[in-house]
Amino acid sequence: MSDMIDTDGMDGMDQSLAPLTVSSVGLLRNSAAGGVAAVDRPAGASAYGQTPTLASPTLVSPTLEISVIMPTVHWSGTFERCARRVLSLMDAMPTTVEVVFAFDGAAPPVPDWLDRPGVKVVTTGVRSGPAVARNLAAQAASGSVLFFVDADVELAADALQHVHAAFEADPDLVGLFGAYDDEPSADGVASTFRNLLHHYTHVSHPGSAGTFWSGCGAIRTAAFVDVGGFDETFAYPSVEDIELGMRIVANGGRIVLTPAVQCKHLKQWTLASMVFTDIVHRAKPWTHLIMNSHHLPVALNLDWRGRLSGVCSVLLAVCLAAAVFVPAALWVALACGLAVVGMNRNFYGLCLRKRGIGFAVAAMGLHWLYFVYSSLTFGFVTLYETWKMGS
Repeated sequence: MSDMIDTDGMDGMDQSLAPLTVSSVGLLRNSAAGGVAAVDRPAGASAYGQTPTLASPTLVSPTLEISVIMPTVHWSGTFERCARRVLSLMDAMPTTVEVVFAFDGAAPPVPDWLDRPGVKVVTTGVRSGPAVARNLAAQAASGSVLFFVDADVELAADALQHVHAAFEADPDLVGLFGAYDDEPSADGVASTFRNLLHHYTHVSHPGSAGTFWSGCGAIRTAAFVDVGGFDETFAYPSVEDIELGMRIVANGGRIVLTPAVQCKHLKQWTLASMVFTDIVHRAKPWTHLIMNSHHLPVALNLDWRGRLSGVCSVLLAVCLAAAVFVPAALWVALACGLAVVGMNRNFYGLCLRKRGIGFAVAAMGLHWLYFVYSSLTFGFVTLYETWKMGS
């Protein structure tokens, strides 16, 4: 996750999961071998590493094996477009690449176009959440690097090459993740704003990261197994990827945000779905994760600009309400508004260049709303959890 405010962490995770085994839970079809086997839900994963130096993706060594992992709940829609893209990129790579598709739930018949060499399909049997699906796919994977890609994410033409080059150039690199491109596919103000904000947040914070993003991110298999994989208590898409990244970093590993690894997000957002997702599946669990780790990261949307923008946005809302009784509060509201615009002018400039003045103004309003509800959620959850601990 790392989209604006992305998430939650669980205390006391079991770090001693059993080794990966093959048994009788789920389905694994290896088209290359033409066989069918059953696999259990995964088990464990290690972290180590230094900051990588991204090599040119044009020089590719045939030694490193990559397993692309894509969870899904449908065989059609955005999944088909994104999966076909991955398969075409796999065919163009001179290195060994396999793809493991993980169906979360009772899978209908597998489409014929997935019946091909280098493709494996696993299923959880019952709807269990993306954490379980990804862990199951990781168990079936044979590559030394696991490249996680969401089912609504279309990889750029050179994404696989960049991932391969980065890990090949630095044997100690543990993980990396990329960014959405600046040409969102979905129509609508909410979708365009959401995807451009995610793009800007990632490309403006390259280098060392304290989290991970499973929408388009890769981890060495050994490191993934050492820390136990994704926390399967996350039953819905949430901050399970951020929590995984925090464990890897706490275990001594190094994760890097590499904006050169790009992808296109195909998800259609509405204002309602954006607000609900940010509050319930991101801001709330992310606040729990911060409290449990006793550490407030200073990166991505939690850098000083993000924090100060949140404070100013809430003050702006309070002053606008207070102005009904104290008109002078409008001056404070104006100052807060100008401060938010000033601190985020580069993002608003991007919106202006991409979609014009009308969209840029709408993006300012949506950004202010985002800062308000995310900051309030963080404050309320923090106060409530503090009160619970004290009582």
